[in-house]
Amino acid sequence: MSTPSSTGDAEIIAARDRVELLRAEILRHNHLYHVLDTPEISDPEYDDLFRELKRLETDFPELVAADSPTQTVGAPPGRTFAVVEHRLRMLSLGNAFNADELRAWNQRAADLLDREEWTFVSEPKIDGLAIALVYERGRLVQAATRGDGRAGEDVTANLRAIDAVPNELSGSPPPLFEVRGEIFMPKVGFDAMNAEIAAENDRRREEGRAALTLYANPRNAAAGSVRQKDASVTATRPLSIGIYQLGWCDDAATPDTHWETLGWLSEFGLPTTPEAAHHADIDDALAACERWTQRRDSQAFEMDGVVVKVDDLGLQADLGIVGREPRWAVAWKFPPQEASTVVEQILVNVGRTGSINPYARLRPVRVGGVQVTNATLHNLDDIRRKDIREGDTVVIRRAGEVIPQVVRPVLERRAEDSVEWKMPDTCPACDAETVRNTDDAMHYCSNRSCPAIVQRALEHFAGRGAMDIRGLGEKMIRLLLHEGVIRDAADIYSIPKRLEELARVPGLGQVKKRKGEDHYEVGDRLRNLAAAIERSKSRGLAYLLVGLGIRHVGGENASLLADEFGSLNVILLAPAEDLAAVDGVGPIIAESIVDWALDGENWSLVHRLQAAGVEDEIQRSEEEPAETPLEGLRFVLTGRFAAMTRPQAEAQLKSLGAAVGSSVSKNTSALFAGEAAGSKRTKAESLGLPIWDEDRLIVALDDPATLLTWLTEAEPSDVN
Repeated sequence: MSTPSSTGDAEIIAARDRVELLRAEILRHNHLYHVLDTPEISDPEYDDLFRELKRLETDFPELVAADSPTQTVGAPPGRTFAVVEHRLRMLSLGNAFNADELRAWNQRAADLLDREEWTFVSEPKIDGLAIALVYERGRLVQAATRGDGRAGEDVTANLRAIDAVPNELSGSPPPLFEVRGEIFMPKVGFDAMNAEIAAENDRRREEGRAALTLYANPRNAAAGSVRQKDASVTATRPLSIGIYQLGWCDDAATPDTHWETLGWLSEFGLPTTPEAAHHADIDDALAACERWTQRRDSQAFEMDGVVVKVDDLGLQADLGIVGREPRWAVAWKFPPQEASTVVEQILVNVGRTGSINPYARLRPVRVGGVQVTNATLHNLDDIRRKDIREGDTVVIRRAGEVIPQVVRPVLERRAEDSVEWKMPDTCPACDAETVRNTDDAMHYCSNRSCPAIVQRALEHFAGRGAMDIRGLGEKMIRLLLHEGVIRDAADIYSIPKRLEELARVPGLGQVKKRKGEDHYEVGDRLRNLAAAIERSKSRGLAYLLVGLGIRHVGGENASLLADEFGSLNVILLAPAEDLAAVDGVGPIIAESIVDWALDGENWSLVHRLQAAGVEDEIQRSEEEPAETPLEGLRFVLTGRFAAMTRPQAEAQLKSLGAAVGSSVSKNTSALFAGEAAGSKRTKAESLGLPIWDEDRLIVALDDPATLLTWLTEAEPSDVN
């Protein structure tokens, strides 16, 4: 393995390792929450992970990646429904956990806008499922979940079945527009539905049938109800909706403020967020947040905070978006709920990288209406810092989810014979020695052939972010490993040729009686798996690179490497300096790839994958590359444009090779200013930058050569 050349390099490597672990954990929880509706950790625990990741990416900017959870929203759409591309990305919100953080958010906005006063709107942050509704000529034509912000699931039929969602609007709505809201289940309806399930379970027990699962909370119930395959089931669920935003609107004048927009939408019969309020200043908005905190439990719906927004839509446009979060809105998060229970055991499991991950097995306790039994403990340092021991009474905290955060032990109730918990010396999966890296808070299994590591590596290879082999999930992989069918990823590709043999493996084939004897047949399960394996061969170089599980190599940098080198062999044989020279890769990833390629077992795996026919090269197109006449230039857009939306204009500029920024600086080539341009125009004037109107923007997009001429001839503060 490579040795860090300096303390700085060692610090970066340690940070990168932690970032990799945090991203993987956060993405897993995003999938559980947004796609499967089965969250495993509490809101505060998720927030802690997310804030730690943001802090590391701030301290080490070179670690920021486009596919990081800090840059994306939610999780990719599931497979049950068709995928809908959002015209405008659906965003997530930054958080404020106290008055100081809310004021700090307001001050950042003031600094960007170079002004101190404006009005605000507050709305309860209902705990449900984010949804986008498109209406054409007053009729609902499309409904989609948020998904990952760029694409969601098409749930139009299900939303039409919900009484609270208008299928036809009243008044004179715009010809085509989108609204965004939250589907939720009121508490009364949730309790009644769970009571019906419990009564049904009583009947099922009498008949010897399996019981149905009770929903954990209203949010899960709402999300699960929307994702029913049968819309008639959705129709029976007590669902409601709160519209909180206009997404986009074609061919119609819209209000200038968010507050006016909510009233405008309600004129068409759209149910806007209940109890939204208008505020003259940040102090008034803060007081509303504090009032909501006191009366949260008395509401008819579950809520986990209050959303505070800048009211003026022109100011919203000037503030813009950073990463996945708008600068013009923030979520005031309620203090999480707490309870006490006993840590019955501290156990560990093994992750894909071999990390030994401790967690607490709790005496079951109900917190906020949900029974919890487990809590993650991150690592040994976390346990030592909090001084958590087996047998301790501990304070746990949650905010609407299943697994809580362990806040602290109640030392007054600690037993006299209590002892500190120790990390196991051996791996629980294979009895190999556990080791701790010098600059890493995690312990690892020292056996690369550990069954748990192999299991997790195969799950990673077959996962959606890699080779996407449907039907090859955790249970199937465990069965195939147990039966000796596979040992590594290359063995997967032998399965389609062994179906008759595998049909005799218990749990894989179909067993039918013929003349009193068992006959084994290849059923749909094996056929579908074989088809998925064959499809994965053409998944592509970038996904294969991710599937190999090389440390630090994720979707973003795998795509960059694939585009640059075009072949797996070329990537693995490239010198570290050539790999590091790729923009977005850098020396840490380069060293990791070189180290991986120096291992003979890894090369054996690669050769066997290639022999199996897995596509490991990019098929280069013969088409002429797109022209990028504006490459090297940077533009900023501000205000409102009549002929197109700002995102549409920005996309066209980017297609011509230009960079588009959200703030004006001396590196800005020119500012395109629409109506109601604010502080960005003032800043551009102070820097002497060219400032052009929408007419020039339209000409520039149609004829970039003219724009280049304007830049050559531009005088300081050339306003036109």
